[in-house]
Amino acid sequence: MNPTTVPSSEPSSPPTPSIAQGRRATRGASMGFAVDSYDIYLPVVAVGPALSYFMPSSSLSPGTVALLNGMVFAATLLGRPLGAVIFGSIADSLGRRRATLIAMYGSGVGTLALALMPGYQLLGIGAMIGLILLRLVTGVFLGGQYTGAVPLAMESSPKPKRGLYGGLITMGFPIAFCTVSAVTFSVQALNSRLSEQGAYQQWGWRIPVLIGAIVTFAFAYYYQRTVDESPAWRERGARKGPSPLAQLLRGDSARSLRQVLILMSGAWLCGNATSASYPVALRALDDITPESATAVLVIAEVVLIAAYPLCGALSQRIGRRRFLSLCGIVAATVAPAFYCVLVSNLTTSFVGRVLLTAGLFLSAICCFGSTASYLSERFRTDLRATGYGVGYSMALIVASFYAFYEGLLAEFMPQRYTTAVVYVIGGLLLLVGALRGPETKDVDLTSDTLASTR
Repeated sequence: MNPTTVPSSEPSSPPTPSIAQGRRATRGASMGFAVDSYDIYLPVVAVGPALSYFMPSSSLSPGTVALLNGMVFAATLLGRPLGAVIFGSIADSLGRRRATLIAMYGSGVGTLALALMPGYQLLGIGAMIGLILLRLVTGVFLGGQYTGAVPLAMESSPKPKRGLYGGLITMGFPIAFCTVSAVTFSVQALNSRLSEQGAYQQWGWRIPVLIGAIVTFAFAYYYQRTVDESPAWRERGARKGPSPLAQLLRGDSARSLRQVLILMSGAWLCGNATSASYPVALRALDDITPESATAVLVIAEVVLIAAYPLCGALSQRIGRRRFLSLCGIVAATVAPAFYCVLVSNLTTSFVGRVLLTAGLFLSAICCFGSTASYLSERFRTDLRATGYGVGYSMALIVASFYAFYEGLLAEFMPQRYTTAVVYVIGGLLLLVGALRGPETKDVDLTSDTLASTR
């Protein structure tokens, strides 16, 4: 399937990205993904155990507490699509690097503000309202980070390395989970040794949050000093005209966006089933301790760290379309089998659970090893950041209601097996999305091109 060339007003051919430039941009995007993911995990892993600090000590029902917990996490997710729209337009109009830096410093300020947040004793119910609003605003900046950084990295990468570099970028997710889990566990262990009742709820949770803010500012400074603007955007330069979002919703670009949204909705359904539903089911098993469950999850995430670059390289070898189609088939068939075996408690050994969990993670979400490269290749240069950000983030909206879908399914089947159906649906959407799209691994990102949708 040949790309449909979009005429450019620039007569000269764009500069070819160097290997060194590609490595710097990829390193920056990977670190940015890790910083971004660290901040996303903070409400669940670090702040979650201390949410009582922002609530009245009594008078709230367990259902209300659970709702507020969910709102804090959801606020971050809901801010990301808005950030993708805002910063995608900035990245396409004013430059990928500029948009990334603004988003990085903005998210750093938001995380620092979280570390300094007063609690219910000082602000009353305003503490919880402020926490939710702060996470929403921070989510906007977090959505802007990868919207600028990932297209920049892909445009700066040599074509034969694009798959590998995309996988290296995605490593940031499991690295962040392992890091925030280790920091939170260390702080909680220190709290236990000091024997201070309620110390973590009062001040301990601020330590991993403050570390996140410091790392974000340090990374933004590093990115500013080491990463150049992408050759494709430099050659094209800033242009006036209709907004990138308006152009994205028309013609071939709109068809590309619809296809990407189907594919990424499937990927995110599988992702949420793995990162949100499965840990709850694992910890609910009768014979597993919280520490053992955390260790199982961390080891599986370490496996993903090694697997994502390999998956990206494989997609470069066999093609993105074929790789993502295979991922959809495996996610719809193999992942539910792993999940059912795990929640049925057919194996109770630690090693057995680690192996099965690693198998579940690999079969369910290895597709993310190629999404950075594939989504960047699906949109032409002047819309690439907006297309990537909107396609990647808007699909989260459908997938974020996974708990609601599982609740509906529980009316017809045992609750603990409902997540297996989510895997099937997610895998099928991923497969359909991949088959509806073209092969993209040979698309030239240094010129205004759009892979054909036919």
